[in-house]
Amino acid sequence: MRSHAVIEGKRVLYQEGSVAAMRHPQDLLARYSKAGLAEGTLMFCGTLAVHGGIRPAARFEFELEDPVNGRTIQHGYDIVSLPNLG
Repeated sequence: MRSHAVIEGKRVLYQEGSVAAMRHPQDLLARYSKAGLAEGTLMFCGTLAVHGGIRPAARFEFELEDPVNGRTIQHGYDIVSLPNLG
């Protein structure tokens, strides 16, 4: 898995790593099940470390690569910043 960010017009590597580097969902559930998860609770499984720190970008692009079958899924989205009216 990897992602790129477009920051000040430059496409930079933002995250990269194997799916195996992420916490397994069963591990996450075991860590929080003692506290009791309410029915209908949604849990995100986390993310990979960010290169250069978390920062805003005009665009994010990401891909999942299957090295065994030589296939890649890619997607990206642009960021539209809303004005601060406060």
